[in-house]
Amino acid sequence: MQLTRQEILKLTVSLMNLGLMIDLVGAALLFVIGNLIRKLELIVPVDPGRLNLLIYSLIGVSVIELVLVVVLRKRWICAESPQLRAIKKREVLARHLKLLFSILYLVSLTPALYGFLYFILGGADEFFVILLAITMIGYMLIRVRPDDLEKALEKVDLEDPG
Repeated sequence: MQLTRQEILKLTVSLMNLGLMIDLVGAALLFVIGNLIRKLELIVPVDPGRLNLLIYSLIGVSVIELVLVVVLRKRWICAESPQLRAIKKREVLARHLKLLFSILYLVSLTPALYGFLYFILGGADEFFVILLAITMIGYMLIRVRPDDLEKALEKVDLEDPG
């Protein structure tokens, strides 16, 4: 038995909310904690000139990670995905999709983590904001859409819940 359009929409909203909680709230918490650490002067900042190479390499690594996350999303959430076709129960499918997307959202949060580390080391807050923006771009690239999920689940044959 296939999932109904209503079930797919409910699952989509659940996955999007999960991503917002991880990426948006996580990035906001890192920004607040970073500013608090700076304000309380808990860490002695490094000379900003020494951090120039670090920030550009962190931005490069962040972009590469986003490309990796997009590729993984396309591979995991598609009609040919063996991970999805092997599932027979609705509850297991929902948990499996939440786990897969949690991994993707956590990897897309790493640019914010890099920005946090750079910021508390004494870097400029403009670069921290750029890395936070890369995190949000990552969320937008990997968030689930109802049509994509419907196409991915069209070959998944679930057991009847009753």
